Amino acid sequence: MNFQFQIRHTVLNLVLVCLGLLTFASSTQAQFAQTHRHLIICIDGVGYTIIEKMRAEGRFKLFHQPAQMIAPFPTLTDVSLSEILRPTGAGEPAGYEDSYYDVASNRMRGGIADRFRQDRFIAGTYRDLFDYHPSALKSGLMGYAAPPLSTYLAAVTDLARLRQKFRASSEPVFFGYTGATDTLAHLGGERLLRSFLARLDDTLTEIVRESEGNTEVTIFSDHGNLFMDYKRAPLKDALKRAGFKRANKLKDERSVVLPQFGLVGSAVLWTKKGNEQRLADVLAQVRGVDFAAYEQDGVVHVVNRTGQAVIERRGGRFSYRALTGDPLELREAVRALTAQGKIDADGFSADMDWFAATCAGARPDVVRRVYASATQLVRNRASVVVSLNDGYYTGSVLLDIVAFMQATHGNIGRGQSLGFVMNSTHDLPAYLRAGDVWPALGSPVIKKATERNLTKAQ
Repeated sequence: MNFQFQIRHTVLNLVLVCLGLLTFASSTQAQFAQTHRHLIICIDGVGYTIIEKMRAEGRFKLFHQPAQMIAPFPTLTDVSLSEILRPTGAGEPAGYEDSYYDVASNRMRGGIADRFRQDRFIAGTYRDLFDYHPSALKSGLMGYAAPPLSTYLAAVTDLARLRQKFRASSEPVFFGYTGATDTLAHLGGERLLRSFLARLDDTLTEIVRESEGNTEVTIFSDHGNLFMDYKRAPLKDALKRAGFKRANKLKDERSVVLPQFGLVGSAVLWTKKGNEQRLADVLAQVRGVDFAAYEQDGVVHVVNRTGQAVIERRGGRFSYRALTGDPLELREAVRALTAQGKIDADGFSADMDWFAATCAGARPDVVRRVYASATQLVRNRASVVVSLNDGYYTGSVLLDIVAFMQATHGNIGRGQSLGFVMNSTHDLPAYLRAGDVWPALGSPVIKKATERNLTKAQ
């Protein structure tokens, strides 16, 4: 009797142990599910090409094949990040950069002083959406204090602080940013940028290891940076010879506002209404200019030294019609689309057909991007938008004095346009427009967007 009791008691204990183990496994699995996190990091100004070079050397093994992210044109941070983060509630930026012309008040706003003020540089902008963004003072001072060493130090301290903030947070989605990478590309060159990216790779690998695989990681950039020798495009001299007068506000038909921010591969200009064609024609002949674009009555005109063309839109369809020459070099793309029966009798083709035909070209997704550059993107739209050839730039004379530029962005070419997106858990399309990045990541919900009651519907 005692022997049978002992057997039953032992069996009962084994059953209880098994039930306990199952319960523990279930609770542990639930705990792991609860602790699954998504770390998303934007590294400003890092091109697709440099990421591919590092992957070929064995770096960023944590990630699947990166997508080539096509930035809006002009390929500038405020324009691109506002487009990428539009699904999270980011609004249309006031200007193409922090220093911009306010059409309603007829005056320049923003500038260097505002970069040191948290309430102007970060508050109320897309930068508010990041769980970690360096302070306005750090962003405005450290990167340019004594480049490239101060720039490299800014990038490294950004990374350390971002990691610290991520560890201290319990949010399922953590969204961080560093802008020092863009400054590092401009002033430090490819070698220093790659050194920092190696540090980033090591840090992310450690974070995933520490979380026992429970951390999904996404890295993306807002545009590319093309490393080469540069010289200034003589835009100001050409304007002066043509009788235009540069100013901070529009006074008469001769007035032109040309903001001088950074050292970039594009230019945006304002003039009196009706004066756009003359201004664009002058700029189109300047050495180093790829093309100038402007909008009249819903039609975008493109001019350069080789000819003129127009781009029109009907709903989700675009047409490109060369009047003289072929300024955007789309003759072959048009011929291919025609042969495939994808251009209708009026010369219009679907947006995605244009995308497929041009995404791998010298000017990726050129038709839609040029049209958008002259008709939307910012609240204070420019009269004329200029894309410079690779190897040319325009911008701040002060930065010319204190900095030796080794790379830049802004134009519509591949090197300056193509950023990247890569994820540690799943594949992405070969090419992504900026506006398609967030949906491709599964539309992660950002805490800051929720706090500000921002939704996609807005």
